Amino acid sequence: LGLLDEADQERFDRLRTVEIKHGRISMLAILGHLVTTAGVRLPGAYDLAGDQFSSLPTGLKALSALPAAGVAQTIGFIGLIELGFAQIKEELEADCEARMHAAGWDDEQ
Repeated sequence: LGLLDEADQERFDRLRTVEIKHGRISMLAILGHLVTTAGVRLPGAYDLAGDQFSSLPTGLKALSALPAAGVAQTIGFIGLIELGFAQIKEELEADCEARMHAAGWDDEQ
């Protein structure tokens, strides 16, 4: 298709990282959908009015049943996590590489 004809190794690595991340998020979303469709819910209320998690519909219908402030709070929290991981990304990569080498995954030993 020629989508990456002009791409360098850095761009390729970035695209690979993003693809892996989105794949993992998709797998968690499907798992969450399957679990809630099976009837598993968090115990307790999701707001001060006492509305129970068990009263929420499954799938995307749950987004329209939740208060907009609750959805915004969840999206904001995910954004904060993303910003936090962006700050320590290089440290995590270096630590992971150090552990892999210590575990004997390096062929040059």
